[in-house]
Amino acid sequence: MTWKDEFIRLSEPADGRVAPAFKPHQAAVAHVMIGREQPLGRYELCDKMSIGEGSARTLLKRLTEADYIEPEGKQGQRLTTSGQRLFDEMIRDVPIGLMLDVKQLVMYEYAFANLVKNKASVVTDGVRQRDEAIIQGGYGKAGASTIVQKSVRLVMPPDDFHILLAYEAETLLIIESLRPEDNDVVIIGSADDPNLAREVSMAAVMTLFDEG
Repeated sequence: MTWKDEFIRLSEPADGRVAPAFKPHQAAVAHVMIGREQPLGRYELCDKMSIGEGSARTLLKRLTEADYIEPEGKQGQRLTTSGQRLFDEMIRDVPIGLMLDVKQLVMYEYAFANLVKNKASVVTDGVRQRDEAIIQGGYGKAGASTIVQKSVRLVMPPDDFHILLAYEAETLLIIESLRPEDNDVVIIGSADDPNLAREVSMAAVMTLFDEG
């Protein structure tokens, strides 16, 4: 079972109950944020995500029941040993995620870029990643851009457009911040809400990984 499978499982209905309001990519975002900022409280989590307080509470409950997080006094949640293993598995594939000022490259105000290791061969034209961001973020509210590193160049599919030629400052910022290597992918989720930009970036990232 992959880390993607596990976040899908956590987002499914349990014991015949209604499915939770959060989605697999949101569970993944929450787990990563807890892993990087632990301890992280529920209200802090709400402030950094597009889901409501009730959904955040359900998400934390699911992560607790799966033995992935545990409370650290009143300060918030931290990863358990199992949670750390899941976190480590995930960040081997997606080691860096940052909010970047690359407005010229994207359609919306805020952009969140995830570096994905060794997945350039999975990318065809970037449409699937863009569409997933739109589906999860809402039409006219979010999108995603896919960039791959090929022969020491950052290019945009499907025609391998060399983005440095038109977006020099943005390209140099991506290189400096994420340090992509050949066969890596950079997924930039964008939205007018920074939390949504982070989440749709992860939704697009997860299209690069098969279940099972």
